[in-house]
Amino acid sequence: MKPLRKLDIFNYSIGDLGINLNFQLIAFFLAYFYTDVFGLSPAHMAGLFLAARVWDAVNDPLMGYLADHTRSRWGRFRPYLLFGALPLNVVMVACFYVPEWSGSAKIVYAYVTYILHGMLFTAVGLPYSSISAVLTQDQQERAVISTFRMFFAIIVAMSLVSIGVRPFIARFANEQIGFFTVALLFGAISTLLILVAFWRTRERVEAPRESYGLKDIWPIVRSNDALLTLALAMFFNTCFWVTANQVALYYFKYILKNEDLFSVFFLYMLPANIVGVLLVPWLTKRVGKLKVFMGGSLLVGVSGLARHLLPVELLELFIGLSIVGTIGGMFCSITQWGMVPDTVEYGEWKSGIRSEGIPFAFFSFTQKAGIAIAGAMTGWILSGAGYVANTELVPAAEKAIRLLFNVLPAVYSLACMVVLCFYKLDRQQFDRILVELNERHSNR
Repeated sequence: MKPLRKLDIFNYSIGDLGINLNFQLIAFFLAYFYTDVFGLSPAHMAGLFLAARVWDAVNDPLMGYLADHTRSRWGRFRPYLLFGALPLNVVMVACFYVPEWSGSAKIVYAYVTYILHGMLFTAVGLPYSSISAVLTQDQQERAVISTFRMFFAIIVAMSLVSIGVRPFIARFANEQIGFFTVALLFGAISTLLILVAFWRTRERVEAPRESYGLKDIWPIVRSNDALLTLALAMFFNTCFWVTANQVALYYFKYILKNEDLFSVFFLYMLPANIVGVLLVPWLTKRVGKLKVFMGGSLLVGVSGLARHLLPVELLELFIGLSIVGTIGGMFCSITQWGMVPDTVEYGEWKSGIRSEGIPFAFFSFTQKAGIAIAGAMTGWILSGAGYVANTELVPAAEKAIRLLFNVLPAVYSLACMVVLCFYKLDRQQFDRILVELNERHSNR
């Protein structure tokens, strides 16, 4: 197979910018939007996030099964980008709309739009991620793909969301109009970029595939211990960044008493993200993806705990520790998605069945479960501490926000590092597996 051109990687990775303009807007602002703009109580928000993930436990594996069994002139995974991009973003916009209904009707509206968004995000995001496993089987090329993807997903998309959204919303008469307008703008751009990725990407890896039924889904997952270990690590890593990002606006609004610092803070984090992107390819060549992932988790955990011990007024040192944690977080984000495609070949080697859809469905569910648990924990802790939106907070609520912003993300990251101690699929074993799989394929 010919090596991937940088243009091929760029054309594929640009889709992650589109997907993450949608995803990051939800991840950063939907919790705040629900409590402070839409009018949901923190407890109702927590229930909504958990209910959506219960459905995803059914929906995501079915989507993986469907993608694996899709046959079309565009391949197995690309059609979902073509037909899913627009519906996904229409529903994202609907999530940031406040209907003029009564309390119970508004709650139902929030449930329907949020759960539907999760389903459509799976229908687009899962096949998109699965394409990375059929672009190449070379580990280093997969690491480069992951680096490009995270550049667009975090350096570009996350920066646009974290730095640009608050100043943009401030131009409008109120946050309700501002959030809806920014959702419309990001939704249009997201749709276009996902369609560009569809048009400019091709599925290149053609390996013999065994037919499997719905009853085989769990055995495929259960036999793949590399997938299970990495998925648990991804769960904790997702909980870390979702909690930190969701609570950031609460922290600057209620603890530092200055919402404008929210965008300034993430502007300072932008160079740290760039440093992380530049370092990861160099580090993975020398020590491997696993050690970089573990090291990043350690940096996040230690910096978060140290940050919590600081007096609130030491803002410069707070930002310095945040930069260290941001670099570590970038290490984690890039390497985890570089490791995910390797579990496809490992699973085929263990079970004899090649499936891109099921592993990526499992990772999709794991990531969304992390988002749900982190969001629910935020809602429960705020509710238990007596948080009331847009009022002077009681001391317990202020303490809860500080713990949510600093300590809980650090605990999640250290848990991620511990889980990774049990991940055994290194570069040497993967190369041996690939040789054996090629021999099996040639003998068929």
